[in-house]
Amino acid sequence: MTDAYEIPIIARGRIIVPGEDAIAFKGRGGATFRAPDPHKHIHDLVLGNPLLLADLQQVPVREIVDFLAELGKRLVLVDNPYLQESFALALKAGGLAEPILKGVYDDLPLMFDPDSLFAQVDSTIGADYLDGWIPAPSGPYCRVRAIGTRQLHITAGNVPVVAALTIVRGALTKSDILIKAPSNDPLTANAIVRTLLDLDASHPVSKHIAVAYWKGGDEFMESQIVRTTRIDKITAWGGVSSVKHIQKFLTPGIDLTALNPKFSVSVIGKEALATETAMAEAATGVAVISGFYNQTACVNSRLVYVESGTEEPDIERLVAFGRRIVAAYQTLPAILSTPALAPNRELEAEMEAVAFEDDFYHVEGDTVNGGVVISKFPDRVDFYDQLNNRVVNIVPVENLLDIVQWCDDTTQTVGVYPESLRDRLLDPLALAGVQRLVPLGGGDVWRIYREIQSMPPGMPHDGIEPLRRNVRWVIDQRPTGEQVPLSIAAE
Repeated sequence: MTDAYEIPIIARGRIIVPGEDAIAFKGRGGATFRAPDPHKHIHDLVLGNPLLLADLQQVPVREIVDFLAELGKRLVLVDNPYLQESFALALKAGGLAEPILKGVYDDLPLMFDPDSLFAQVDSTIGADYLDGWIPAPSGPYCRVRAIGTRQLHITAGNVPVVAALTIVRGALTKSDILIKAPSNDPLTANAIVRTLLDLDASHPVSKHIAVAYWKGGDEFMESQIVRTTRIDKITAWGGVSSVKHIQKFLTPGIDLTALNPKFSVSVIGKEALATETAMAEAATGVAVISGFYNQTACVNSRLVYVESGTEEPDIERLVAFGRRIVAAYQTLPAILSTPALAPNRELEAEMEAVAFEDDFYHVEGDTVNGGVVISKFPDRVDFYDQLNNRVVNIVPVENLLDIVQWCDDTTQTVGVYPESLRDRLLDPLALAGVQRLVPLGGGDVWRIYREIQSMPPGMPHDGIEPLRRNVRWVIDQRPTGEQVPLSIAAE
């Protein structure tokens, strides 16, 4: 290991190592790495002729699942030198503490469980529709098939599972994918695909994955890649600016799925303030949903709306609740959450400023060990979008339905305590744009975390079904009255 990492381009079964044309880049955390000049390898990165996808279309979904499952067995950190290098770089370039990042890497093999993989694709697209032409139930002279596409994935690096998720989705949809790696996780996708090549570089799945790094906002790269002759679908994880940037190159015939940054909240009923036992249970739930991965994921709560008045006794109970949350942060297992590696100076300045406005706010904790900013009136702080390092804003709301005014399609997950609130809030929140509600009760850290993180295979992601979006649905319509072949085998 050195401070300067060598990151090759992976181009459909070939590895292009940095040579004389290599360019030095910096990760967001300050780590440096060298990669081949991407401008000189555009034709290696894109597929061009869509007919070259025919080999992957002919591979049965079951065989693809089995191949991915074999890959998963090799994604064990202690045994995989590629992952070891990407882990070391992610520690420097990203923002996760070592125990948390190790836990994320240790979970990678679970993402390649064969039963889960098959359920993902069969419950959304339908494996038969990917493997052949299926007679339409409404018209026996029509057949339908889901066809793989040529895709560009602009991935996020806040949590390395995005790299594995992208590779899985590309393979399951029988698609050709180009992954643009992020600067805060430039090597994880590369490491997974190199492991795949060691398994079988000639497999059609291996021959339809390319991975490269180029600097975000590189107009030359994106103008050359985002063309209807080279790309059918784009999935962009990232901020508003990066999505707007890629939109400049869109033309009819290219479909964009924008997985924008999401903002999550928790909703706490008045029952949580009624007894010390309930307060401790609710505080544990809030600490888990806002603290795991050190508040770097979209699912982490940053705002906590509490059913409460704003009189002095009410605020005293909110302050006690906030102190419970800060104390609960300190009890979370290090594999889930740790004190921050460094304070967030900008956020601390905001917290210090509102602390002087003690008629309106109360502040507990800090940006290293975690903290709360308690509003003494029913509105969130102006800097709510800067909350991180395990800091939440507690907002009193007499009628919890009022929180709908602060929810829209950027509101991903709502944590709920107690469960008796759920049915009252579910439909209004869904209509407002919220995409998921999760439970926070029980008081058991690991159970709460598992219920937040795990879903049945094939569930929607941020309000959409990415697998269905990433295929093209094609109709084979015969003359009326003509019976179409009943075989589902690929023709």
